[in-house]
Amino acid sequence: MNQLKLTYYLFLCLFGFSCFGQGQSNSIQLSEAYLLAEEHYPLIKDSDLIDKIEAINLKNISKTKLPKISLNGQGQLQSENINIPLGENAINAPLETYSAYVGIDYDLYDGGIKKAQKASEIASANVERKSLEVQLRSLKDKVNVIVFVIALSRKQKQILQTSQEDLRVNIQNLQSGFENGTVLESEVSKLKVRQLELTSEIIRTEGDIKTYISLLEQLTGKTFPEDVQFELPYVVPTFRSETINRPEEALFDNQKSLFAAQEASIAASTRPKISLFAQGGIGYPNPLNFSDINTATYALGGVKLKWDFLDWGKGKKDRERIKLQQQQIEVDRELFLFDIDSDRMEYQEKIAALQAQIKNDEAIVVIQKDILAQSQVQLDNGVINSSDYVTQVNATLNAEQQLEFNKIQLQQTITNYLTLIGQL
Repeated sequence: MNQLKLTYYLFLCLFGFSCFGQGQSNSIQLSEAYLLAEEHYPLIKDSDLIDKIEAINLKNISKTKLPKISLNGQGQLQSENINIPLGENAINAPLETYSAYVGIDYDLYDGGIKKAQKASEIASANVERKSLEVQLRSLKDKVNVIVFVIALSRKQKQILQTSQEDLRVNIQNLQSGFENGTVLESEVSKLKVRQLELTSEIIRTEGDIKTYISLLEQLTGKTFPEDVQFELPYVVPTFRSETINRPEEALFDNQKSLFAAQEASIAASTRPKISLFAQGGIGYPNPLNFSDINTATYALGGVKLKWDFLDWGKGKKDRERIKLQQQQIEVDRELFLFDIDSDRMEYQEKIAALQAQIKNDEAIVVIQKDILAQSQVQLDNGVINSSDYVTQVNATLNAEQQLEFNKIQLQQTITNYLTLIGQL
């Protein structure tokens, strides 16, 4: 029954607030304000940079599959060299040697290193994207604060204007009594003072509205008319069935994927690597024939096998470290969800409390308005003076403002709750 009442009340709140009316001109959806704030925030430029850096790194990894071509040269002078006596003749290798050659290496099998590098690069870029999304999410809270401050200020202005109009009518009545000699001028003056005070409050409230609209314009980079209306999504929380759709959840998953890719890289580094190689160049003396002491061209080629089969347990320790880091991610996720659940319970209790407060405030406003109506009659008949009447005007005004404040606070609490769980 309480849930049904809450649903009905929130339905009235969502459709009844004039400050969030749908179908009015110059309106903007709250989700659109979120999007504008994100697009205008300087940090959003990182999104394009992350994409470009990822694309460049993936291209560079792909290029490592191509043959490696290098130009090499070496010259040296040594104190002695090979001397082979052959009877009257001898083979004397020169003391100075040089060589220059072009080398080509091509990986036939790299143990999966390049595949693991690509997976690691993609996972790293995804982590950066979600980290950026998490940072941008805070803009929603800023938009919420500004929007509801504007809404509250507008309600205050509306109440003040209504009270000012009531005072204007009573001033006219007292002015007639003063002109007829039945009312003291001081009684009229007291109401005029209160009317001027309300005018000052209206001016201050209008200034607040303009200030916060300017802040919203600065945050979103869009110019809004002074009468801009904000449309809220018609979603009523049930506090049970909503799923959490926060970017932090995806960030945790992407961080684990990054560690998994790093683990795959470690495994790939322990596998054998097979490659082709070739050299072609010129040397003095002949690098391939020690008996030829003349400058000669040469060429060679073959297959290379490299296998670091013994790393003294380093790979095992690295994998253990990664497993521990993945466990840390799960601890962070658990802590995050624990905090979300705690906040959800707090919002549920706050909404229920506001519902009760609003019901009580409505009863107070009804009574205060009845008293004000009686006070007006008493003022017209000279039973009370204008000071007494102004006191009741203030009491009624405060009651109405408290009621509207709690109504808007309820709507703000609902919106903050939906923002918390990622439904907005």
